[in-house]
Amino acid sequence: MRKHYTVEGNNHTYPTLALCDRCVKDYVVISEGERTYDDCEKCGEDD
Repeated sequence: MRKHYTVEGNNHTYPTLALCDRCVKDYVVISEGERTYDDCEKCGEDD
């Protein structure tokens, strides 16, 4: 299962992405949100 994370992006933007446990390690996480069944926005994992 994935979670929504607010991450540090380019040019001081802070997008909220649904990420799996593997992909979240590639980002600087600002805050962690709720669990979700949405596909991972980086690798597409959908369990």
